[in-house]
Amino acid sequence: MRLSDYFTQLTIRPRLLLVFLLLVGFVLLSWQNYQPPADAELNKRVRYLERVIEEGAGAGTDLASINSQNPEWALFSLSFTAYALASRAEQQPALRPEAARYVALAVAQVLQPAIRSTFEPLATAASPIDTTGSVLYLGHLNLMLGCLRQLDPKTPYAGLHDTLSGALYRRYAQAASGCLESYVGRRWVPDNTVALASLALHSQLTGSPYRMAAERWVARARQHYLDPKTGVLASQVDAQGRPQEEARGSMVGWSIWFLARFDPEFARQQYQLYQQHFSTNLGVLRLYRERAGAYTTSTGDIDSGPLLLGYSMPANAFAFADAVALHDQRNAQRLHRLIALGRRSVESPTELRYGVRFLDLPVSPLAEALLLYAECPVVR
Repeated sequence: MRLSDYFTQLTIRPRLLLVFLLLVGFVLLSWQNYQPPADAELNKRVRYLERVIEEGAGAGTDLASINSQNPEWALFSLSFTAYALASRAEQQPALRPEAARYVALAVAQVLQPAIRSTFEPLATAASPIDTTGSVLYLGHLNLMLGCLRQLDPKTPYAGLHDTLSGALYRRYAQAASGCLESYVGRRWVPDNTVALASLALHSQLTGSPYRMAAERWVARARQHYLDPKTGVLASQVDAQGRPQEEARGSMVGWSIWFLARFDPEFARQQYQLYQQHFSTNLGVLRLYRERAGAYTTSTGDIDSGPLLLGYSMPANAFAFADAVALHDQRNAQRLHRLIALGRRSVESPTELRYGVRFLDLPVSPLAEALLLYAECPVVR
């Protein structure tokens, strides 16, 4: 062997070894399963959200800040915090008294005009609830009431829970479209999945027949609400129950999350189709688009947020929640890596919250509440 050939082999072998090690690392990362955060981290995140609840939506508070940007965000900050606290207490029964206290405070905040007035313009703190109003508002309120009743069967809100659940059940039985309105003329499918999950929980807690509304809805959805191109749920339907807007990643991801609470089989089927038509698997990461087959970069809208080559932050966040809820731990880890790349920590000795890296978005309570609930799946 010539001396030059010998040195060439010495150079090539380390390169081959490096390539081999990189491939092994790639495979190991691709097959890694998601592990939920440690209790110490979760406790600091919970303390931040409990403070947000205690402060309410008065001037200068975190809730007031995001309420001025989008009133739905304040509602969701409170509702998803309630869901997360209830789930944490299911996993750790010793947390029930603390969770019940803060969920009750969150319910009280949602009933105040500062939050409620957007959805019930004539609302006052003392007026009875308008059971004919927005399913977006009533669905989240009713699911919060169910979570509170699960934590505290003697809650003084039990009567309101029964009244609102009965009203929603009757409205679904009478709705020609099968879906209730979020806003006038707008029947968003994701908002309806929250309300239906609340009725299923009422049945679980009280033995009521209200779960049947969810069962009838799923049967109708399988026949009429699916996007013909992808087979996933349309974003909204018209007054006759026909798809009115194409399927969107931020919408179907949200819908699957709540479907998993009352029909895991349908949720799993939707999740598989969501992955097939909306996602790109890069092995160590998985990216979800707002629209199937669309790779546009734009500012997006209030639901999708900014789009980069068609990929949407909410679509990926909800896909992560879906993966955890449906026990797809490998995909959950891929999505968790992506979320970790896009978030920044804001930490004090007692609290921890996450902001959005690279963008100055005033959504800290909402982002943290969504992720906390995603990482505290409902125990079945």
